[in-house]
Amino acid sequence: DSSTSRGLGDVYKRQNVTITGANRSLPQNALFHKWCECAAQFFVSMGKTTFATGAPMNMENMKRNLKLTFLGEEVIRDINLKTGEVTERYELKHTSDLDKGAMHSFMTCIDAWAAEHGIYLPHPEDSEYMKMRCNMGEAA
Repeated sequence: DSSTSRGLGDVYKRQNVTITGANRSLPQNALFHKWCECAAQFFVSMGKTTFATGAPMNMENMKRNLKLTFLGEEVIRDINLKTGEVTERYELKHTSDLDKGAMHSFMTCIDAWAAEHGIYLPHPEDSEYMKMRCNMGEAA
């Protein structure tokens, strides 16, 4: 709900696709990680070796920034067991919490962002991503 999460990627239309009872798959996650590596390598090849924050341009930092941009954050509430003090902090949403449809929507946002920036991302024909795109009429 909007009171406990925030997303910064609202420029890109989010699609709500629900495939109940099916968590995001390991092949989906592996392709996402490949895309993170490709995007980071693209910027490094263009001479951009760090993000504006100073963090190195690498797969892990690209992954964090893509998750921030297109998944957003959620409020995490912690309690100090000695004092009882409750604190709140924001944490990136985890792809492992997504179902296959939400993961597909997340990857579709990344795909569109990459295309806008001229970043080549591999789209293996036999990948779950491409199969879902075809099944949803998104790809020819």
